[in-house]
Amino acid sequence: MRASFVMSGVTEGLRRNLLMTIALVLTTAVSLSFVAASILTGVEINRFRSNYENKLNVSIYLCDTTKSVQCPAAVTETQQAALADSLRADSQISSVSFVSYQQAYQNGLKTFDPAVSKFIQVGDIPSYFSVKLKNIKRDYPAVSARYSKATGVDSVQNEDESIKTILRLFASAQVATIVAAAIILVSAIIMIAITIQVAAAQRRNETSIMRLVGASRWMTQLPFMLEAVIAAAVGGIISIVVAWVGKHYILNVLLKTSVENQVIPNLGTNDVLVAGGISLIAGIVLAGITAYATLRLYVRL
Repeated sequence: MRASFVMSGVTEGLRRNLLMTIALVLTTAVSLSFVAASILTGVEINRFRSNYENKLNVSIYLCDTTKSVQCPAAVTETQQAALADSLRADSQISSVSFVSYQQAYQNGLKTFDPAVSKFIQVGDIPSYFSVKLKNIKRDYPAVSARYSKATGVDSVQNEDESIKTILRLFASAQVATIVAAAIILVSAIIMIAITIQVAAAQRRNETSIMRLVGASRWMTQLPFMLEAVIAAAVGGIISIVVAWVGKHYILNVLLKTSVENQVIPNLGTNDVLVAGGISLIAGIVLAGITAYATLRLYVRL
């Protein structure tokens, strides 16, 4: 009987303050969506780093399709063979493989987005030696200095720098989502406090009568706390849907080619549910604490 009485009070309170409840749900949904997005971005960063940590190579591009100060003439077969022998004999290099410009073109078609790959032509990417170092962080400066000025070499590039650039972009996106989530969470907290105060003022006569007939302070406060928790829970559920839609649009639509070619790791439904579940629980706890604090500090029931 007591439970049904409390829930009837909750239902009545949500009905009376419908517009404020809707605003609270939407504010919570937006803030928790950013929380889930920051968690998913963190997962993506960790997977991306793990996937590439032991697969980083150094690319030594040859002078076969470009003309520059470094490449006044195309590399000859003799120069290419001599360079290959030097690379294979290098004590800082663990493996060497050659990629022709025809193979580089085919790899580019598979790796780049179709909107970009249609502009690539054979020869745009020169042939190169893909070199794996024994310790890329320690040995790269010496290897780069040794071969960047070698005859027939156009340039030496470290994939680690490209990976770091991508990771910096991911990290920037994560920081942006965290900042946005924090700002909107503060707005949600203020909205919860205002909603509780307005609802308590509207039902002051009811709660006063309840106290006169023996109801405890906890019993009069519980409906208001449940209203805030329910609104936060609905917002949290919406945020899970928003997080899934955002993940699908970014990874499976905008970055579809990169994900399919495993350049960028994908995120599954389970990842979205875990991130959304964490944000949902955080939202419910935050709503409960905010409602309780508001009732204790600003409202006397």
